[in-house]
Amino acid sequence: MSKTVKLDWDEAKEIAAVLTNTENPDEDYLITENALADKWGIDIDTFHEIVDGIFRMIDFGISPLTQTPFVGISKGNMWIAKKEVNQQFIHALINWATEGEDIPEGSKGFVRTIIKGNKPEFDIQISRSKVDTVS
Repeated sequence: MSKTVKLDWDEAKEIAAVLTNTENPDEDYLITENALADKWGIDIDTFHEIVDGIFRMIDFGISPLTQTPFVGISKGNMWIAKKEVNQQFIHALINWATEGEDIPEGSKGFVRTIIKGNKPEFDIQISRSKVDTVS
């Protein structure tokens, strides 16, 4: 994740509502702001600053030793906290790359082109593994 991506106010308010277990049917978030003050003694501005700081530290990486993918919070090239990415995430990534299309066995697979600045930057190719049958 880009370290320059900021968490906007609406996202911070939604996160605060989830963490304080509050609902804001009129979307003025006064209930959530009061819950933040009661639970942690902070206002919504302070909460936004804290969560935005953490949000900017979210990272994704692959262990060079084990090739295990991780998502977590990092500083520079060091993990502060990390969690192994599970199969559900991998399948979501494949679903994104294939735009939800099934890849039939024996097909050539699917190619998705990543565009940057209106120019192709990467091609991602996904195909089913060829399973050898042992006789």
